[in-house]
Amino acid sequence: MQKKGWLGNNQQFIQDFWNEYKKQFYGGDKFYSEWLYPLFFEALNSPPGRPVKYQNNDFSNETKSVLQIAPYLNGELFKEKDGIDNLDLWIPDSKIEKYFDFLFQYNFTIEENTLYDEELELNPEFLGIIFENLVVKADGAVYTPRTEVDLMCRLALVKWLQKNSSADIKDLYELFFREQGQDIDYDEHQKQGDFTTAQIRELINLLQNVTVCDPAAGSGAFEVGMMQVLNEILDSLYTRNNKPEDLAQKSPYEQKKEIIGNSLYGVEVKHWAVWINHLRLWLTLFIDMPDDYKNSQQPLLPNLNFKVRRGDSLVQRIGSKMFPVQEHANLNADLKRKITELKKLKVEFFNNKGHKTGYVRQQENLLFREILDSEINEKKRTLQGPIQQHGTQKGLFGIQDKTAQQVIQLSSTYRDKLKQEIAELEEQKRNLKDEHPLIWNIEFAEIFFDKGGFDIIIGNPPYVRQEEIADPNGNINPKDYKAALQEMVRMDFPKHFIKEMKIDGKSDLYTFFYVRSLNLLNTSGIHVFICSNSWLDVGYGVWLQYFLLKNIPVHFIIDNHARRSFIKSDINTIISVLGAPGPVRHSDPAKAGEESLIKFIAFKRPFVECILTENLLEIEKAQEILTTDAFRVYPIQRIDLLEEGALKLNDLDTGTYIGDKWGGKYLRAPDVYFKIILNSGNKIIPLGEICKVITISWSRQGRNSEIILSKLNVSKKENMVELFKSPRDVESITINIKSTKYYLKTDSKIRKQIKYAAMLWGDFKDIKHICHFCDGEIAFAHNFHGIIPYKTDDNTKVCSILNSTFTWLITEIYGRVGLGGGALRVLVEELRAKYPIINPDIVDNEKLTGAFIKIQNRKIGGVFQECGLDPYSDEPLLNQEPKPLPDRAELDKVVFDALNLTEEERKEVYRAVCQLVWNRISKAKSIKKRK
Repeated sequence: MQKKGWLGNNQQFIQDFWNEYKKQFYGGDKFYSEWLYPLFFEALNSPPGRPVKYQNNDFSNETKSVLQIAPYLNGELFKEKDGIDNLDLWIPDSKIEKYFDFLFQYNFTIEENTLYDEELELNPEFLGIIFENLVVKADGAVYTPRTEVDLMCRLALVKWLQKNSSADIKDLYELFFREQGQDIDYDEHQKQGDFTTAQIRELINLLQNVTVCDPAAGSGAFEVGMMQVLNEILDSLYTRNNKPEDLAQKSPYEQKKEIIGNSLYGVEVKHWAVWINHLRLWLTLFIDMPDDYKNSQQPLLPNLNFKVRRGDSLVQRIGSKMFPVQEHANLNADLKRKITELKKLKVEFFNNKGHKTGYVRQQENLLFREILDSEINEKKRTLQGPIQQHGTQKGLFGIQDKTAQQVIQLSSTYRDKLKQEIAELEEQKRNLKDEHPLIWNIEFAEIFFDKGGFDIIIGNPPYVRQEEIADPNGNINPKDYKAALQEMVRMDFPKHFIKEMKIDGKSDLYTFFYVRSLNLLNTSGIHVFICSNSWLDVGYGVWLQYFLLKNIPVHFIIDNHARRSFIKSDINTIISVLGAPGPVRHSDPAKAGEESLIKFIAFKRPFVECILTENLLEIEKAQEILTTDAFRVYPIQRIDLLEEGALKLNDLDTGTYIGDKWGGKYLRAPDVYFKIILNSGNKIIPLGEICKVITISWSRQGRNSEIILSKLNVSKKENMVELFKSPRDVESITINIKSTKYYLKTDSKIRKQIKYAAMLWGDFKDIKHICHFCDGEIAFAHNFHGIIPYKTDDNTKVCSILNSTFTWLITEIYGRVGLGGGALRVLVEELRAKYPIINPDIVDNEKLTGAFIKIQNRKIGGVFQECGLDPYSDEPLLNQEPKPLPDRAELDKVVFDALNLTEEERKEVYRAVCQLVWNRISKAKSIKKRK
């Protein structure tokens, strides 16, 4: 307000207000209670002209005058909040002085930056950054950068308009995206899409009424981002020469206010985060508020209580009863009228007219009860109707016809189903109280009963690992809350998540946000999330992959190889663009159409450099693998993904989908991988077909500090055996007892759990890959997996192959990289399932053994040293000439010969391995460079 000069035309009002207090009362510690209270809760919470009377504050006449004519902003923003502002708190003057000294070092603006603004001043986006730093780790909130927010909002709107408007996709991309990146000097050359007058009218109407919800709203990044994009696009459409003459654009303030009122919704569990969210939206309006509004006798800023609401998006439970997000079909005319009345009531409330918060909430509850009553009565009427008596017909020999018997049985089953549904609805009604947790169907009744759900769901769900999942409201113990999450999933999609369908108990919280938020969409909706990429590759992602493949149109899965999105969170992310739930055809790719084609997109440069119209149009048109300097898109049919992840091809519908490495194979894998795999035939087989893969359990029992002892500190005793504790302990391929650095102190129980293997496969981190060959029996800890070929004669061959550079390539593709910090890991379950290896039977055994003898005992270096490529050279890795170490080159030649690779393909393998490793470790470091 002081920036706009609305406090006595003084852009230093707060500083002067504080200095006036300091001269008279500093040290009395009453600035907070006797000066700030009147400013906030009286001056800014009442119409201009009303004197401030709060307590005895000894303001100067000049200050009294300013407070008396201060603008009337909003009763909710400047209203005392019970349990917050009425606790008789006080803040020492010394603390306030330090705070002001800090605060006013900076130049503040109330205008949110758009993607293309220079970052010259501190703006409301910093409220989001503050939110990220204040929230505790267990809550998992990570602030989404502006670049990603802008991209996601634009993609969501383009895909939504593609489904719901007559506009061509090419014109939509030209309307929402740029050709020349972020250089604003080229604006006049930007294409804006070619639309008819009728299409402009259609687009304006759609964009003015689109409903967008963030179910994990945080501090409002997506609400603000969506408002900015909608505002920009509406400006573009309204300024067209062929705009309908009867359409008049509103003022910037009124247009933004209409966008917030018509389109923006959110849910956030932290109360103070909701307030920050509200504040950012108010600030975006305030910047465009006309100067003469400061004298208004009505509140200037809209009331946002029913736009961004507090609550748990996932678990709606009253007592022990879960409330589903459900459709209520065939609403009668009276209920439809009441829904319209509720919408009108909320519009009036938004505009600070009509009733207070409590009354509107009461009307929400009453409407929901009436809807439940209507549905109960309708089902009872159906139940009281006659059963169809088709079953009285007799067959040729007087025996009741089998089909007729089935009809009777179906009618009886249907009656039982109706009785159960009536009982469930009546239980919901009994459990419903006036004060209740967030229930989607009640809080957003006008959305679900009028539109069938939101048009767009967008967001960044919290990053909470399964072991840290707990009720954010603290009402349910963690075990029961996790059970409630699984119950929620089954309630939202009961036809898919039947009783026998397992939901992995190790699933991170964001997987449940996927399922719930997809159920919040209407049938024409679009879903866009940015979240961890772990579900693309790890075991707990299997059930989510299968759910999406069977129920959801998957448009895009987007990765960026150049830069991680989040500074604070050690998480690698993807952006997913999905359609609304519905029947998905996948059995016949020729008939399935565009919605059955899933596109995995890997951008090679930061988003800000390559999210351009021409790139996005190429991606839209791609029907086969397409690679450019900026991106690679891998289109694949849904049926192919189902088959790739199935245990057996004929088991797609029997629950034996075991998952696939979507991230490794379709996002991170280099082009040479596809050339080799597509031409490999039976030359590449699963490791599990020729080897047993084992692990141990004794070192996961919390006793390691007692039983694993360094050789430097103790001498070997009778109850000790040599132990390999970590892959870092040894750097050669062949290992023996002399190579160990630790003893394992055993007892009878541990001795039974010790296992031995022909080879040890370690956790891979950073830049080294080694599969160790065991010269004798050696105990190992859980940081290794044991590999035992079913044919003893294959030991040397398998170990040689597993140490080849081609296997390094496979490991980089199939390993987990969502761990952050640049780490990579292949788990034992993944080695057993579908980890590919060259078939030892096709390799020249004599040459392979000879090469292995030469390399087995030396120190194995990092991939760059082994392959002879320099990641720090000015020449890009992919352009360098590989110079592998001589013994590595000899080993690799035997493997490459078996695969019939060309000279250029062999070079591509070296380059690809090094590039993948570099992407992995430098992506983790890219955040540090940006700080």
